[in-house]
Formats: sequence, structure tokens, C-alpha cells
Amino acid sequence: MNNQMRSKFLWLCLGLGLALWQPAQAQYVPNLTVLRTSDRFHVQADGRYTQTMEVTVGVDTPQGVASEGERKIAFNDKLETLEIEEAYTLLPDGTRVDVPSDKIRKQDNGSEDGYTDEKVMVVIYPKVQVGSQLYLRSRSEQVTPQFPGHFYWHRYFSPHHVFAQTEFNFLLEPGVNLTFDADGVDGGLQAPLPEDAPGVRRYRFTFSQKEFFSPESGRVALSDFAPHIAASTFVDYAQFAKAYQDRAKPMAAVTPAIAKLAAELTANAKDDRARVRSLYNWVSANIRYVAVFVGSDGFVPHSAQSVLDNRYGDCKDHVILLESLLAAVGIESTTALINLGTAYRLPKLPIATPFNHVINYVPSLDLYLDSTTQFAPMGTLPDDDMAKPVLLTASGTLGKTPGNSPERDFTHTETRMVLQNDGTVVGSSKTRMGGHVEVNSRMTEFNNQNKDQRHLISRQLARFQETGYGEMGKTAPEDLDNPWQISSTFTLDPQVNVPGPSAMTIPYGLVPGNLRAMSNYTPPKARRYPLTCSSVRYSESTVLVFPAKLKIDRIPVGMHSKNGAFEYESHYTLKGQELKVLRVYTSRRDSPVCSANDDKDWLAYRSVLQRDLRAQVFFR
Repeated sequence: MNNQMRSKFLWLCLGLGLALWQPAQAQYVPNLTVLRTSDRFHVQADGRYTQTMEVTVGVDTPQGVASEGERKIAFNDKLETLEIEEAYTLLPDGTRVDVPSDKIRKQDNGSEDGYTDEKVMVVIYPKVQVGSQLYLRSRSEQVTPQFPGHFYWHRYFSPHHVFAQTEFNFLLEPGVNLTFDADGVDGGLQAPLPEDAPGVRRYRFTFSQKEFFSPESGRVALSDFAPHIAASTFVDYAQFAKAYQDRAKPMAAVTPAIAKLAAELTANAKDDRARVRSLYNWVSANIRYVAVFVGSDGFVPHSAQSVLDNRYGDCKDHVILLESLLAAVGIESTTALINLGTAYRLPKLPIATPFNHVINYVPSLDLYLDSTTQFAPMGTLPDDDMAKPVLLTASGTLGKTPGNSPERDFTHTETRMVLQNDGTVVGSSKTRMGGHVEVNSRMTEFNNQNKDQRHLISRQLARFQETGYGEMGKTAPEDLDNPWQISSTFTLDPQVNVPGPSAMTIPYGLVPGNLRAMSNYTPPKARRYPLTCSSVRYSESTVLVFPAKLKIDRIPVGMHSKNGAFEYESHYTLKGQELKVLRVYTSRRDSPVCSANDDKDWLAYRSVLQRDLRAQVFFR
């Protein structure tokens, strides 16, 4: 799904560099300075509107010359018109160089996995250099509203950039009942002008931001916390849901072909859960995901029958076909609008953002389904779908998808290795996974099919500074009804000098190695913004067998540590020549959004983990 008002100039929300203010952090310099922006909207009662935009930016870095010298402006030519009225480069010496008409071109905005009515207007600026200013004025007209009779719009301001003069003006014709939500933005209702017709209202808002701060790893979406301005004619989310449902529901009509297929797929199902599983599995496996944004710009799905005929569709096409199949066997379901990303809050006003995805919800089973994932067993969602607010379009109510938990989202690896007399290691492993970890693993292994396995094996061993060879086996990634398991056999090149005396850490081999991988993560020294976080459990059980002629002098001492949401424990047991190692990591959080305190707890936990991973077995 696309937003109604795509940001026509991505650079409007980039910001300012050194030209105006000293940066808050000297090592981070934005590529450009937005010297001035002005958006003017004229909104009609039926939802149509005209937008005039002026932008002047300054190029501050050599990287900015490359990134900003060509501007791409997205629009949907089935719903709106776009005209570039003026564009030029202002050189550092004040010389103005106009953009020639043949350097303003309209192009398709398709992609390898999508078909769309969206176009881009490409503006190629001449003679751009550091210190140049780039000016553009455009006029667009929304001739067909996304939802008849409604207008909505938003702008979020990134804290990673500085904004100088930013201005928004709205002229509302009589009958336009527009509500605004402004956070960190000044302005409001203005006095009418003498030439205004009775009932016309004017609003003006301004925003400026004199500091910018470096981006941070794991930061949540801007819509969760950033200064913003939003406007909507929708009274509440229930009205927004109804507008979507009114257009989408007719597309779920049950046809004879859909009824026949649903009956065949559920012939052996004993209850509704089994029926849902059969239908969901079929859609996941047989309907190829292809982004198809046409007509109403992605808000209206194609008919269920056409999706079935073509065997492809985007997220809402998947939803509408599964909804129709479920209805054919008497099971009610609804579309759930959701964010597939890092937004965990809904705006105060009903607007499209942060909704960018749709999934199914079956109320009778309290079950969310995302068939576009292809590799998610029924009852499991990909990580980007979890702990998210949703808008259920059939009822107009808000819901929430399940969050992560260490009981459901886990990896458990069992490895047995034998140290040979020459220092090589021969081993085997089995790994079980669940939850979103399983979804990601199934997808990875599916994509690795038909590739050079020798290269994949070498690359995986190299993660732990190991070399050797091996083979991997797995459950079929597409078989969603069977538990997911990956197995391996491997031989590692010499890990230690034998005969001793010598010492060695515990080898890894062909295993996921989650604990080793996470030990390398370093959070920012300071964090200003909330970050995404999750709950999960990783356990690694290893048996390492030493040659009979070796005498083991010392083994590591197990440990237990709990720091905030993080808990870690390890156990080492020696019986004869067999060393048994158990390492378990658990993170348990109440929310998918964490603060800087989580980083402090992580660093305390990481020091314990790194110390344990460095622990050695001494022998001679």
C-alpha cells in the first residue's frame, strides 16, 4: 500500500548542513541544507486538492553533489498531475543556471517485483558543486481523491537534520472539515483575506529546527516520536476503516471457482482451525507476491477471482483472496491495516501513515495471518508484523498483533564434536527454531537452494574464523506444517596444536552461532531516541570429545548473570573425555520499544558473554 500523499520531495525531510548552524555532532554532516520550503494546499470539499511547492536547498558536501544533483519526484498519473514550473542551479558566485526542458523527464517508477501507475518526474540540475543552491517550484493537482470526500496529509521532521524556514499554508473551501495535529510546529487558524468567499478558512504553520543529531542503530520510525504536522478529514479510525472496507469488501466476492477450491482444500479438515490452516498454506505457497499499485494507488485490491486466475498479487490481494476462501467455508475474517517496519504507535489523527501493509485476522480464532511472508507457519508472524497496532477494517476497531516471547521465538542447537589426534574436529549438529526466528531461517534456506553449497559452507564457517568443509540438511522450507530443523555434518581444519600442552575455546562448526554473532554488537555511546527490541531465547548445547591420550587439566567455570531484560547462564561438565557445554541466553521485554537503559544493560550482559566465549579448556 502506498500513502495517499507520498512525500514528493524526499529531500524536504533531509535538512540542513553547515551553512546555517554549527552541527551538534562534528562527525556527522548532512549532505545538504534546506534553506526554504513552502507548501500551499487548496482543498476542495470532495477531497480534491492542488499543491504548490517551492524548495531551495544548499549542497554542503561532495556526496551531496552526487545525491542531490538529480531529483526524482513521485506521483500517480492516474490520480494526479504534476508540473515542474521552474528549476535552476545557483552557483556559489551567484550565477543562475536554469534546468533545460529536456532535463525534466517523466519516467515509469516500476520495479523488478512490481507493477504500478506511479511515475517519477526526474529533474537533472546542471553544474552542481559544493556551495550550490538548487531551486524547484512545482504544482500538482489531485484530480481523483484516494477516498472520495476525504483529504489527509502529514509531514514528519527527522532529528538527524536541521530545518531553516519551513512553511505550510492551507486554503479550505466551505465544507472541508479538516482537523490538524501539530507537535513542535507553530501556527493555526488565520484571518480570512478580503477576497475569500464566505466559509473559506485559512491555516498557516511553520517549523524550524536548529540542531541535528547523528542517526542511531535500531531507532524506531519517525512517526513514533518526531515533531510533525498532520491533517485529516476523517473523524476517527473507524471512519477510515469504513472507507477502506467499502472499497475492498466487494473484491472478496465468493465465485464458483473460489468456492470449489475452498471445498477441495478443506475436504479433510476436522475443525475451523484446520480449515484456516489448509487455506492459508495454499495461498502462501501458490500466490506469488508482486507489488501491483494501479488505479487507486494501492488502496483497492484486485478481485479475489482475478488474483486466483493470475496467481500473483500484492499484500492486499493476498488478503482479499484468503478472505474470500475463508468466507466460502463459513469463516469470517477481516483486513488488518498494519505497519511492516519499525512504527509501533498510531498517529492521533487517522491518516495512512504508518500503515503500509495489510494482513488477515480471523476473530473466532483470534488469529493473525500474513500469507505474503510465504515461510511463516500458521500462527506465526514475521518480526516486522509483531507487537503492532492494527486497524480491523470490518469492525472499525483497533487491535494488536502478538509480541515476541522467548517461549515462542527461539533457537536451540545441539552439537557433538570429536577432536582428532591431528587437531581437526569432526562434528554434527541439529538446530530447531520457532517464531520469527524460524520464519527468517526458512526464507534464508529457501533462497540458498540451488547455490554453490561449498561457497555457503565456507562463508558460514568464516563467521567464526573457522575453515573446513561440510554438508547441511533441512526440512523443506515451504512445508509449513512440519517443525523446522536444520542439521549438519562438518570437518574443521585443526583448531588447536596437539599434542599439548595447549588450550582451546569451544569450536562452533555449521551452526547458527547466535551467541557469538551477538557478542560483536556495540550500541551507540549515547542514545537520544527509542529503539526497537525483542524477546528471544537462544540455547546452545555442545558435547566436545577429546582423544583418550589427552589429559584435561582445566575446564571453564560456568556463570549466571542477569542484567535488566538479559539473562545468561553457562554450565560446563566433564565426564571422562566428554565435555558438555550448555549456554542459554534469554531476553524478556514488556515492550518492543526500549530506551537507552537497554543499551546499558546490554553492555553489562555482553561483557559476561564475551568472557564466557573466551573461556578455554586446558590439556596436555
